[in-house]
Amino acid sequence: MQRARVPVAAATALLLAGLLSSCWLATDPSPEQSPTTELTSSPTPTEQEVEDATASAEPTEAAPTPPAEEDLPGTPLDGYPEAGTSLLIVGVSSEEILNLRLGPGIEFDSIARLAPDTPLTATGRNRDLGGSAGIWFQVRAGEDVGWVISRYVAEPGASRDVTDTFDPAPTGESRGALIDAVVAAWDRTGTAEAIVVYGPVVVQENLQARVDVLVPGDDSVRGARLFVVAAQAGTTFTVTRVTATQLCARGAAGTGDCA
Repeated sequence: MQRARVPVAAATALLLAGLLSSCWLATDPSPEQSPTTELTSSPTPTEQEVEDATASAEPTEAAPTPPAEEDLPGTPLDGYPEAGTSLLIVGVSSEEILNLRLGPGIEFDSIARLAPDTPLTATGRNRDLGGSAGIWFQVRAGEDVGWVISRYVAEPGASRDVTDTFDPAPTGESRGALIDAVVAAWDRTGTAEAIVVYGPVVVQENLQARVDVLVPGDDSVRGARLFVVAAQAGTTFTVTRVTATQLCARGAAGTGDCA
């Protein structure tokens, strides 16, 4: 299955290291989300957790009783994320969903299919399955409690308005071209992966989009979630505001920076 990802034309950008080390105080806007449908599975073990939202497959009905602790695969992990930690779904496009499973591992039934904007709360139960099977977190999503693979979740850290770091303001002759320009200006390393997790849509005459720009190789900072607002003049879109939210792999400190 072809993931709906943004090509990172040039690499990311504009004071990312300095930005992630500073204390961010602004709040990330939360525009209304469009409805998301349910989906089918993808080919590889990790990609199988993220599925195409245009498919109509229903999740398998969950077993009445979750597996007992002694029946769970892997080994328990103490520490992060502790019970009550708020988590975001990251790296899942607006056209996809994330499986919530009865137990840690793809062999367990999917009990819910989570849209990218679904808020999650950690229960404090975590398992390391080893190797490519990865680390799994038990989370609460609304009324459902199940397990998600850790690579698709992160704790939101501090946020701030970073519009001034884009000079000149990115422009594009289409919605996709605008997002490409923003990502290229933000990440100039050539290693980031960019995924549109909301939009682009027109809200109150402004184009809005939310993009996860994920950077490999850092066990603390997963990257940043950019909330982009742009104005349209004729066929050209021009960025008027960008808010960046840190995405933390090991939690956020009291300052809002990733631990």
